This record gives sequence, C-alpha cells and structure tokens, in this order.
Amino acid sequence: MGVRLGIDFDNTIAAYDALFARLAVEEGYLHEEPAGGKTGVRESVRAAAGEGAWRRLQALAYGPRIAGAVLMPGAGEFLSRCRQQAVPVAIVSHKSRRPADQSVDTDLRQAALGWMREQRFFTADGFAIDSQDVHFEDSRAAKVERIAALGLDAFIDDLVEVFAEPGFPAGVRRCLLADDRTAEAGVPLPVEVFHSWNEINHVLLGAD
Repeated sequence: MGVRLGIDFDNTIAAYDALFARLAVEEGYLHEEPAGGKTGVRESVRAAAGEGAWRRLQALAYGPRIAGAVLMPGAGEFLSRCRQQAVPVAIVSHKSRRPADQSVDTDLRQAALGWMREQRFFTADGFAIDSQDVHFEDSRAAKVERIAALGLDAFIDDLVEVFAEPGFPAGVRRCLLADDRTAEAGVPLPVEVFHSWNEINHVLLGAD
C-alpha cells in the first residue's frame, strides 16, 4: 500500500472500561459498577471519593492491573490486516513512566509493553509489530513531534485534542476513534470521525 500508520495506545488499542469499573468496586469507592464506560467511572469516583481516588484507579489500571485490559473491539482484526498487507504500524503514546499517584510504584511504560507482549504484538504469528516502533512520550506536544518525525500517513487516536495540538503535521490524516458520547460538533475541520475499528479497517485498508 505504501502507507505508514500510527496509532495511540490507551483507549484506542487497549480498552479499560470494564477494568476501571471493577477496580472502583474492589477499592471500595463505589458499591456497584456504574454504566457509561471509563467516563462514567471517572465521574462517579470523583463525586464519591475525590480526584485522588481517580488517580489511584488510573495508576492501578495502567500499571499492575493492566492485564485486565482488553483489545478494543476490532483492533486485533485491523492489526492483523496491517500485517497481512505489510502496512507498517507505529504506536505513539503520551504516557509518563511513573503514575501521578505515588502510592502505586510501577513503571507504566514497561507495564504497557508487557501487555502488548501478552497480546502477541511483537511476534511473527501475532501482529508482527517491531517493538522499536513503540514510542512513549512525556507530553502531548512531544507525542505530536514524534508523529511528525515518523513521517506517518495517518494517525488514529481517541482524543481530538491530539489533532488540535499546535504542530500536528498537516500532511497526516487525522482519524478520530470516537464513541457515542463524543460530540462531533466540536471536532476540528480536518478530522475524520470513526465510531468503530471496523469502520477504520474498511476505510484505511479497504474491503476484505
């Protein structure tokens, strides 16, 4: 195909909704798992136990409990087709090494890499992504700089703010993976909105 794709990690490739809901109950912040995915958990936990409790849940989910995360529906099929069509994939994530909650001592980047290994991201019989093509950046601005430096043709992310970041390269196709709670009215002009990985698969890689 002659294209090079970039993909965000958290909440784009890895899904945490069920894990966050489970952890909120396990940690005693909520009595029952709320509806509304990660956003619903965040709002409920902040209201019930404060911002510190939400930071702790993030530290757990992205760190020692990351094994409970799952692939976003359709993401595995997309990555498999990238391998089959020899489409290079780079993963670019805004992820600090340590969590904001200091009570959880973990390396968030190593945790993410470990999860990817378990999901066979780097094996020939898996998604065959080169581990050197996984990039963790300390800030959103640094993430955008990395996207520009990699010479990508398209980037897929669940946060529209990434595409609105000053310096986002004009030549890179902006693909927003939006859920039903995302208001498209606030999406900047050059962004293409997709509501599933299956839709992204069809548009970027063509029909099966």
